[in-house]
Amino acid sequence: MANYQTLDLKQDNDVLEVTLNHKNGTNPVSNTMLKELIQLADWLRESKEIKYVIFSNSGRFFSVGADLVEAADNFNPAEAQSENIRRMQIVGQEMMRKLETLEQITFAAIQGSAYGAGVAIAMTTDFRFMTESSVFNLPETNVGLFLTWGCTPRLVKSVGAVKAKELIMLCEDVSAKECLQLGLINKVVSEEKMMEEVYQTIEKLRRKGSLSIRLTKKLVNASVAPNFGDIFINETELVERVALSGEPAARMNEFLKSKGK
Repeated sequence: MANYQTLDLKQDNDVLEVTLNHKNGTNPVSNTMLKELIQLADWLRESKEIKYVIFSNSGRFFSVGADLVEAADNFNPAEAQSENIRRMQIVGQEMMRKLETLEQITFAAIQGSAYGAGVAIAMTTDFRFMTESSVFNLPETNVGLFLTWGCTPRLVKSVGAVKAKELIMLCEDVSAKECLQLGLINKVVSEEKMMEEVYQTIEKLRRKGSLSIRLTKKLVNASVAPNFGDIFINETELVERVALSGEPAARMNEFLKSKGK
């Protein structure tokens, strides 16, 4: 099992716990984390021992979203930098596809709020649990972007077009209770009961036919996949176009300045 800079791994028989542990528990989704999640997915694809994967977090946040300190260095109107941004969008899309299509049954144990790219990681999982005080937030338009990595069609499939526009455009906190009502998560649990709830669900799954569970995951995923192709192709070009406008760079720098970074 490999060592990672942004992920802590712990295996317990057929369960792998993956803890996001990056930058003092804020867990920004940096280029390094993206690449390590892809490496992890490639390893899991070859693993015959691991049947269940739990994504959790250290610190107060599941993830604060994309690493804006890193992104602000790239998001400027310079053509070379915008091409790099387009390539990193492809990496983000690859991360989403690889995690979403793992044959293992995956869980997001969200113990703290999730923003932007953190919500994206949670959206790749099969079961999602949030603590009572956690929130989801999609802050992309606050920094001059739109929801990328193929997350927009995933969100529309989950909550419908009208609600998806609201969540993306207004960038407002969505409570755990509302996430449950919208169908974005499976359960709201106390922080103390989080891992117990996850392992109880795993025990229920173990009592089912493993082949039928695996095929069910694939059939459900296939049922919501139509028309993703054109979005994956065009989305990277749109991000590059937005970068060339200069708006993301200006807004990211304003945000970082307000935070004293």
